[in-house]
Amino acid sequence: MRFTNVRNLPEPYVRAVINDPYKGGGDISVTSLIKPPQMRALEIAHDDEITEDVADRVWALLGQSVHAVLERVGDADAFHEERLSMPIDGWTVSGQIDRYVEDGSLIDFKVTSAWAMKPGQPLKPEWAWQLNCYAQLWRASGFEVSGASIMAILRDWNRREAQRNDGYPQRPVVLRRVELLPPDEVLAYMRERVQLHRQALAGEHPPCTPAERWAKPDVWAVTKKGNKRAAKLCPAPEEADAVASQLGERTGKPHVVTYRPGESTRCEHYCAAAAFCGQWKAMRAEQEAAA
Repeated sequence: MRFTNVRNLPEPYVRAVINDPYKGGGDISVTSLIKPPQMRALEIAHDDEITEDVADRVWALLGQSVHAVLERVGDADAFHEERLSMPIDGWTVSGQIDRYVEDGSLIDFKVTSAWAMKPGQPLKPEWAWQLNCYAQLWRASGFEVSGASIMAILRDWNRREAQRNDGYPQRPVVLRRVELLPPDEVLAYMRERVQLHRQALAGEHPPCTPAERWAKPDVWAVTKKGNKRAAKLCPAPEEADAVASQLGERTGKPHVVTYRPGESTRCEHYCAAAAFCGQWKAMRAEQEAAA
């Protein structure tokens, strides 16, 4: 991968991004295992052609710095940043948990948005699988695993918002328990992912699922004529037509229905290999034809 510096960011920051020491281990790491196989295979195949701007690495760099600082915890009854591995169907899968305590609990540090940790907000599925895969690595190495948690540091936490909104995280650091799945289920998941990544590297790219694309569904927006902000978003045109009619009668002002195609957020903004992805090119061509 080649880095650009379009915004002319300071040289020390640029060097810190480029000199990332992370290398992983084994044939595949847990973080790569839960990644879309097609995405990873394309990134590997087109590594020399892919460019990324250093400005897009600011949150990753912040996360790395927080991990380095949290190593100060220094308690004697815990392992920190310990990398373990296990064989799965001919591959070696490795993973590095941030903290393992002798009582059998795992903790992984995350630097994330306050939105991701709002009360009642489901935990990201990839985080849940990541912690369960780490748990499997520790079990395979002969350690007991009694619990797992995400310790999230909220990079955009706002004190005023917390004071006026009970539905907002009340603290800038949140500890969220992760459900531990049965070991047989986790092992089956890891074996399936190894097989999918093996196929992808062989050129048989499994299409990215809607969840992997962070896909948002198509919607029909009901807006007051002349406005841009929607009064309501509907999942079907029939419902939108009915809502537009009701709002028009109630307010005495005409409302219109506009189709808004769904977005694959990861493909649009967060996949370095999108330019080389046949699935993404086909999806865009379909959207352009429907526009």
